Amino acid sequence: MNLTISIVIPLYYAENILLTLVKELENLAVINQEKFSIEIIFVDDGSQDNTFEVVRSIKTEKFTLKAVRLARNFKSYIAILAGIEHSTGDYITFLPQDLQEPPDLVERLLAKIEAGSDVAWAVRRTRSDSFFDQLFSQLFHKLMHWLWQDWPETGADMFMITRQVANVLLSMQEKNSHITGQILWSGFRQTRIFYDRQQRKVGKSGWKFWKKVELAVSVITQFSYLPIRACTSLGILLAIVGFLYGILIIITRLQFKIPVQGWSALMVVILLIGGFQLIFLGVIGEYLWRTFDEVRKRPVYIVREKI
Repeated sequence: MNLTISIVIPLYYAENILLTLVKELENLAVINQEKFSIEIIFVDDGSQDNTFEVVRSIKTEKFTLKAVRLARNFKSYIAILAGIEHSTGDYITFLPQDLQEPPDLVERLLAKIEAGSDVAWAVRRTRSDSFFDQLFSQLFHKLMHWLWQDWPETGADMFMITRQVANVLLSMQEKNSHITGQILWSGFRQTRIFYDRQQRKVGKSGWKFWKKVELAVSVITQFSYLPIRACTSLGILLAIVGFLYGILIIITRLQFKIPVQGWSALMVVILLIGGFQLIFLGVIGEYLWRTFDEVRKRPVYIVREKI
């Protein structure tokens, strides 16, 4: 048996679930010991609890264990890239810490890769989250699917890639991006399996509303020019409407001697146009900030400690 699967698992305040997670991984390793060996790469993404101390105490002979502790919270996407960079397996997959994606998906993804694909996605069929979490997720993924037809309409939280695809991801070195979009953009032979997302077993999600909004803005601005095009189109439309309305006012004033009235209407127009201008500047600023952040050439992540 020479095949090795690297499983990257970002950790963030995971001290209460870590030992349960290790048991699940050990079961996965034992069941598949005749098929492949497992390399686990834990990436502590700046947790301020005892997560890394718990990792340090793990003793197992069922799989190879590596651990990387980042100097601060760089977000899960960056943590996944850090894990991929420290992996040595033939194929690399990613598993969330909360076990809502069952570990046995690794076997199903591997079957797709061995059948000739370079990328295998685990696409959610159903999920057992709260109503508002499901609603926001559906809106985000439907929007991304509308912008980009290859984007899974219900979202994909797990994948397996070949070493060649991993090398392409590592070569990108993008800070404000999303690994799903990068893998889709890279091309290669991609396929999907479907699964039902399980209920969280321990703890609560740290993925709060404003983090989701920040992610949505980052992904849309990183992989789509639609916001800029929308601003341009709306600006042209408003300019045309304003020009025609200006002509109408001049004609009314000169020909029919009707006094120009409407202080309230004038204020509404000024506030409306001013609001649109601020929105346009905000959209442009989002793109400019990401450009500035990339050209500074700061490291994508900083490692504090390794095991």
